[in-house]
Amino acid sequence: MCGRYYIAIDDDDLREISEEVERRVNAFSEPIPLKTRGEIFPTDVVPVQTGIGRYVPMKWGFVNFDKKLIINARSETALQKPMFKKPLTESRCLVPASGYYEWKPQDGKKIKYYFYVPDGPVYFAACYRQEKDSPLRNFVILTRQAVNGLEDFHDRMPVIIPRAHAERWLHETPDVMESAVTSLMYKQAV
Repeated sequence: MCGRYYIAIDDDDLREISEEVERRVNAFSEPIPLKTRGEIFPTDVVPVQTGIGRYVPMKWGFVNFDKKLIINARSETALQKPMFKKPLTESRCLVPASGYYEWKPQDGKKIKYYFYVPDGPVYFAACYRQEKDSPLRNFVILTRQAVNGLEDFHDRMPVIIPRAHAERWLHETPDVMESAVTSLMYKQAV
């Protein structure tokens, strides 16, 4: 996954999620720069699901010991990495989105493609933690080996959790990552 995704507010589910998180943000004593639609970039504050029907604002990316921003974690090795082990075992979440972007070189240019599920939204597997001196929690998105021809665009893709497995992902075990392959469609982005 290259590090960008998209939220379309015309999706009823995503609009309701955004409205709920906007209400939560209004309760903070200081303004929070919440982004609930459009192209999402690392460090943006966005809606994240932490429980069934519970959505909160979180910032995209963990900061490592070198102050470098880490936005993704490899699902195959995350439990072996100190940065991700505790968040993955204790603080799993889902990132609601309409889809995500990848770029593919073509004729000397990089062409932007948009990946989505026709009956969306999609929910990316993620985990979160509290960063030092931050009023918000931070999350990273889990990635996996690309499948179904998507490796032509990038060798990694986000782990997508089907809605039927959301509760298991959030509250039970992280083993649903293996079954979390969804038929993605793609088109050239404008």
